[in-house]
Amino acid sequence: MTFRLLHLFLSFIIITLLISSCSNPKKDYEPVQQLQTTTEQSIAGTSDAAANIKSCQSVIDVLQNFIKTHPEGEWNVTAKAALYGWQAKRDSLQEVVNRISDFEKIQKLQGAAEDVMQHSFDYVVRMKSCDDMIGALQEYFSNHPQSDWSTSAQTALMSWKSRKANLVQQLSFLFNKLSKLMEQRAIQEAEKVHQMSNVEKIQLERSDTTSVGGNINITKVYAVRMVGSIAGKHIFKLDITISGGINPETKQTFVKENVKVVE
Repeated sequence: MTFRLLHLFLSFIIITLLISSCSNPKKDYEPVQQLQTTTEQSIAGTSDAAANIKSCQSVIDVLQNFIKTHPEGEWNVTAKAALYGWQAKRDSLQEVVNRISDFEKIQKLQGAAEDVMQHSFDYVVRMKSCDDMIGALQEYFSNHPQSDWSTSAQTALMSWKSRKANLVQQLSFLFNKLSKLMEQRAIQEAEKVHQMSNVEKIQLERSDTTSVGGNINITKVYAVRMVGSIAGKHIFKLDITISGGINPETKQTFVKENVKVVE
C-alpha cells in the first residue's frame, strides 16, 4: 500500500514538472508583446478609428486568452496591466467615433430645422423645431462635455434658445393684441343692443383656441353687465360670443364679423 502511494506521488511530481516545462509564460507572452507593438504602430499610422478599434479588440482578445491560460504569476500581472491599457485605448477611440457620429446627427437635424424655420409660418411647428434642436444640443453636451465642436455647438444652442424666445414673444404680443380687439368688439356689440346703457362690467367666461394650417382661430365668450345710463335702475346681462384669429404669415390679427349676442 505504501509503495502504491509513493508511486502515485512520484507520478504527480513528474506530470507537474512536464506541465511546467511545456508551459513557459515568458515565452508564451512574447508573441502577445509582438502583437501589441505591431498594433501600436498600425494605430499610429492610420486615422481610421473604426479599424483601430477593431485592432484594439484583437489585442484585448489575445490578452484575455493569455490571462485565462496563465492565471497566476508575474506575466499574468503584466498581461492584466496591458489589458486595462488596451481597453482604455479602445474606449477612447470609440468615444471619438461616437462624438463624430453624434455631431453629424446634430448637423442633419439642424439642417431640417432650418428648413422648417424658413418655409413654415406655423408657430407650433416652428417652436417644436426649436425645442428639438435645444434638446438635441443639450444631450450632445451631456454625452460629450469636451469635444472639438463644443464652441460651435454652444453657439448653436444659444441661437436656438433665442429664436424660441422670440417666437414666444411674438405670439404673446399677437394674442394680447387680439384679446384687446375682441373685448372692444364685445363692448361695442353690447352698446348696440342697449344704446342707453353703459357697460359696468365685462368678464371673459370661456376661450377656445384652434389651429388650422398654421392659422390660429380663437373664440371667446364674454359676460357683459350693463346699467341704464339715465336712472341706473335697469340692469342687463349679455353673453357675447366673438371670433377672431391670427395670421402667422402676415402677423396680423382680425376679428370676424359674425357676433352672437344672447340676453
